[in-house]
Amino acid sequence: MRSFNRPLALHATLAGIVMLTASFGASALEYPTRKAGLWQITTNGTTGTTKNPEQVMQQCVDTASDKTLQQMGAGMAAGMKCDKNDSTKEGNKYVGHSICQMGPSKLESKSVISGDFEKEYTMTSDSTFNPPMAGISSSKTTMVAKWLGPCKSDQKPGDVIVNGQKMNLLNMGAGKK
Repeated sequence: MRSFNRPLALHATLAGIVMLTASFGASALEYPTRKAGLWQITTNGTTGTTKNPEQVMQQCVDTASDKTLQQMGAGMAAGMKCDKNDSTKEGNKYVGHSICQMGPSKLESKSVISGDFEKEYTMTSDSTFNPPMAGISSSKTTMVAKWLGPCKSDQKPGDVIVNGQKMNLLNMGAGKK
């Protein structure tokens, strides 16, 4: 059973990264880039009333890769049909509210991102699906990111390690040359 859950957990964690990236890139609001180096991101949350297992991943970034990931998120967000997609800066927080069509369901998501992006940041997101999508009517997620230091010698910007599996987000969707 554990080997079945590992790939599922990996996909859920990567989906969280993509959602975070999309929320960063979804509006004209300028978000700060993260400090270059190795970040550890811990994700907790619930789907409906079910508590999801905690996921921990590490991501190597530099200024260029962080900007590219934000642009990728903006591209993904631009492809969605949204009735509302607002982001504002309120003090040291970035607050987002979107209502978008995802297949037959309307997804409403509210998020708050806070922190200094030099040492840490936190994102909380509450989402609802109407009608429920794949039996899911709501989800709540908290991502806490902490800067660990320089990337390891075998890592390059865009590399993500989840459950011992390493991939590069910048290469996702790109064909091999």
